[in-house]
Amino acid sequence: MIQAEVIQSEQGWTWFRQQDSTHLIEHPDFDERIQKWASESLMCRHNHISTNSHLEGTHTMSGTLTAKLTDEPHDSWLLHYYISGDKLVTVGDMSWLVHQVEPQDWDRHISSLSRPVEGFLFIMNSFIRTLFARMDEIEVDLTDIEERMRKSNGSRLLREIIDLRNQLTRWNLHTVALREIEYGVEETFPEIIDHSETYRILSIYLKRIRMLQQNYEHEIDSLLKVDDNIANYRSNTIMKTLTVFTVLLTPMTALGAIWGMNFKNMPELEWKWGYAGALGLIFGLTLVTYLWLRSTGLTGDILNMDMSRDKNKDLRK
Repeated sequence: MIQAEVIQSEQGWTWFRQQDSTHLIEHPDFDERIQKWASESLMCRHNHISTNSHLEGTHTMSGTLTAKLTDEPHDSWLLHYYISGDKLVTVGDMSWLVHQVEPQDWDRHISSLSRPVEGFLFIMNSFIRTLFARMDEIEVDLTDIEERMRKSNGSRLLREIIDLRNQLTRWNLHTVALREIEYGVEETFPEIIDHSETYRILSIYLKRIRMLQQNYEHEIDSLLKVDDNIANYRSNTIMKTLTVFTVLLTPMTALGAIWGMNFKNMPELEWKWGYAGALGLIFGLTLVTYLWLRSTGLTGDILNMDMSRDKNKDLRK
């Protein structure tokens, strides 16, 4: 067992903190409920939340929040938490959540909040700010892919789009867990809903990040549809080209097959202009076939394809 770091709040509540999430924590002030939660949390490696109402009228909320920090299979962040009316217990490394402030100032701000649940919500708001940073990276990647797709399209771009979709799906799972925490706070500590600044910020953050995710999902879906349409267009163009090419060669192939039979009774073999006449007939029929195809519009797109028709337009004009 490892002793927890104790931070006494200016408002009368206590924060018990431990960095290592692989060991249990102990403290003389821990009652049986906290000890039971600590034992159960050690085995939990997925998002989980539990709210409880007790006979004496107190309410508690506990659970585990996980985050996939990188693409490495074992690089995950775990935060176990327990919140009551006078205690906040956290187990997990939160040093990476500190943004542009000294860790001491971060701890001091949390301990200055009026309730343990508000201290926990401040930690969640810090976590969401890291999600915003990742959303910005996804936006940059999306813009880059859109620009490159205007110039060229290939399987590499498709793989990058799918990779972005997978990343966004992973971050969406974090949003679901945070939304569940928001509802858990509403259920367990309804008295803070109308007066807590940290809760108000949490709600706004979740709305913002959901808006970003929905927009990025729409953009990614649009890119996938564009890629699919381009692939279909190219396939249709290839089939159309092969069809026109086959039709154009049909007269030459048919006449060549006839003359290649070498029957004895073929008077044109003795004609002085037989060879030239045969070539003239072949090219003549080919020309007639081409003119017929052109009159029907089947060759227009093939002969006049311009894949670089994208011209920049000045929106100021």
